[in-house]
Amino acid sequence: MKYEKTSVIVTFSLINVFTSLSNNVNEKMNVIFIAVDDLRPELNCFGADYMVTPNIDFLAKNGVIFKRAYCQQAVSAPSRNSVLTGLRPDAIGIYDLSTFFRKKVPNVITLPQHFKNSGYRTESVGKIFHLSHGNSDDSLSWSIPRLNPNLLLGKLKKVSYNDTTGLESDYPKVSGRLLPFYSSKAPENDMTDARTVTVAIERIKALKETPFFLAIGFVKPHLPFVAPEKYWNLYDDNDIQIPLREKPKNCSEYCFADFGELRKYHGIPSTGLLDDSLSRNLIHGYRASISFIDHQIGRLIEALRSNDLLDKTVIVLWGDHGWKLGDFGSWCKHSNIEMDVKSPLIISSPKHKKSISVNSIVEFIDIYPTLCDLAGLEKPAHLQGISLVPLLNNPESETKEYALSQYPREKEKVMGYSICSKEYRYTRWVNFDSPSKEIIEEELYKLDDLSNNIVKDSTYKSVLVSLSDALNNITKVCR
Repeated sequence: MKYEKTSVIVTFSLINVFTSLSNNVNEKMNVIFIAVDDLRPELNCFGADYMVTPNIDFLAKNGVIFKRAYCQQAVSAPSRNSVLTGLRPDAIGIYDLSTFFRKKVPNVITLPQHFKNSGYRTESVGKIFHLSHGNSDDSLSWSIPRLNPNLLLGKLKKVSYNDTTGLESDYPKVSGRLLPFYSSKAPENDMTDARTVTVAIERIKALKETPFFLAIGFVKPHLPFVAPEKYWNLYDDNDIQIPLREKPKNCSEYCFADFGELRKYHGIPSTGLLDDSLSRNLIHGYRASISFIDHQIGRLIEALRSNDLLDKTVIVLWGDHGWKLGDFGSWCKHSNIEMDVKSPLIISSPKHKKSISVNSIVEFIDIYPTLCDLAGLEKPAHLQGISLVPLLNNPESETKEYALSQYPREKEKVMGYSICSKEYRYTRWVNFDSPSKEIIEEELYKLDDLSNNIVKDSTYKSVLVSLSDALNNITKVCR
């Protein structure tokens, strides 16, 4: 079927199946748990009408989208640790990529582990826990070891051309350095995330007679932005607007990192801003990667439909954090600014309302207790989040006034704590080694104008005091 922006890829029968309810109210709900790396809330269903994301849009139409969902730390391992344990980063005590979470909280019961202990078959394929930088998977969480597509499907035959290697998949290199973006002519099914879904589809077939919690982790749209050519062709360079390369006025010196993650790639300058051509290609590649992932999600939906599981399965889709695409002249994540800590969250539950948007502030630590409630499981006592089921039942209600995120600047031994309210974001940079957490700098931004730190503007003194008090109260109970 031709893949076009205006195409309707879901049949009428699929919609009927998705909206029907299970006849057996006591039947355990399955869970499809979809994690997407570096996912901005830049999707069609989130208002970005230039994005080609029909399958994610379908999930949104058959579920609830949370427009203001925030991660607890904008980098992979701490964010995923927080979601999967239900604990904030300070409660875990890990802020880096390499430390295995059980070194700090050895006895914590993770989300999939809780489902396993409750009679579910729990399996994972792709990136769920952070697995690189010396980190590892958690064997206690799964009924079987993590499924590895390379072992199950076989390794790909290497393809190279002159000094370019790795052309067989989505990690091409020039002179040993990864390309930051590339329109690939390799077979789509050979892409890492497509292979992940191929394995996941087989597991859905195998597990359909038993209650299951199947976690599927996509590595795209994480760098490198490599996607099959047909997804690049969905977007036109001339339609891509490059953000202003100006940092917010009066922002803290700790506010931004120097996007070292991107600078490791071939052709990226070691210092300074990126030019228009490079910026436009990166944005194009990111969008193409999103549409590629969207198609893989469509394959998962179709597998559930063909196995008569859509009306028996809760689907949750979340991004581990956001990403800067040239915003303020910066790239990657690694900060407390809005576009780094905000990421999509969509929950599709057959027994709840459809095509609903929730504007209440929610946090990713709320995913664990929410899935417990949707599956009818008792919630472990250690959880620091709250269930979002009240919002699924009453989308107009509000569950939280604030969301808390944090990010360290380890070299300076500084921690930034940041909360957002309906209208503002307040960030406090403190001496992390000081028992009193001595305040070094503060930032205050209006969410409708992130270009100016107004912390010293006396007009907003009462706002500053209120948010400072709120941050004090929240951080007291999050360790």
